[in-house]
Amino acid sequence: MIGSNISIALVNIGIEVIGVDNLERGEKKNIQLILDANNFTFRYSDISSDSSWACDMNKEDIVIHTADVVAGIGYVFENEWRVFKRNIQINSFFAETTLSYSPEKIIYLGTACSYPEHLQRSVSDSGLVENDKFPASPESGYGWSKLIGEIEFKLAYKNSRTKLITLDLHNVYGWPCIYSDSTSQVIPALIYKALTNEELSVWGDGKQGRAFVEVNDVVEAVKDAINYKGERDNFMIGPKFCSTISEIANIIINNPLTKSSRVIFDTSKPVGDVGRFSKSIISEDDLTWAPEVNISEGIHSLISEIKNDMETRGQNN
Repeated sequence: MIGSNISIALVNIGIEVIGVDNLERGEKKNIQLILDANNFTFRYSDISSDSSWACDMNKEDIVIHTADVVAGIGYVFENEWRVFKRNIQINSFFAETTLSYSPEKIIYLGTACSYPEHLQRSVSDSGLVENDKFPASPESGYGWSKLIGEIEFKLAYKNSRTKLITLDLHNVYGWPCIYSDSTSQVIPALIYKALTNEELSVWGDGKQGRAFVEVNDVVEAVKDAINYKGERDNFMIGPKFCSTISEIANIIINNPLTKSSRVIFDTSKPVGDVGRFSKSIISEDDLTWAPEVNISEGIHSLISEIKNDMETRGQNN
């Protein structure tokens, strides 16, 4: 989702882009719009074990590191070791590969999941700032793996010319995305259930919340990071408020395309952190970034995309 949108946006403004993916979760059709562009090259590679994708990297290049294993809360907690191990492998080999080429800048997409669990206990008071990251105490193996990746990159590039910028993303949603299997994240998973069931089942009591950020806003943050000339190396990317899962569910069922007419809550399922959002002003003041996509508009747009994709794949019930 994120990598394809960044690639398309940069190609469309004339930047030469090399996209690298092993297609473990993505599909080549997600970049169909730019596959034949003169300023785009696709390289099939697993960056956790193959360094050949970087063979022509030079000191003027900027590397945007979007690769990781991420999924919905159920998958993350049922597969913590696998997620942790895979992300550590990806980041370690990535650091080793890029260090030898000394690119101008590396933009690493981190996560709000790397912030301490005890600071994420309220939808109204759990505002995070960059300085909250340490002492470290993430809730999940995923959060730990992303945080360790950031630490490893700082150590690797400490004495190099490469500038490292970490963008700590809150919960990103948008198209294209996985929506119908165990790795699906919360908004697309709820949309899929609402498109295929009379009742929309929500994990927990619906009072838990997240700061949801639409993928096009993330693209703009990455573009700002590309152009950033300041000294800071860490920015939180997300809105300054929580949307509860109950609020998200009601937006979804009020869309005329969905089948569900009511929401039911399954309190036997895990909910993860109760709530988190950004209260940082660094992104606005120093990166000149702020989210622009309204949550309702973003969800309604995603419902249309998933509905169309289901019909194309013959999955519509």
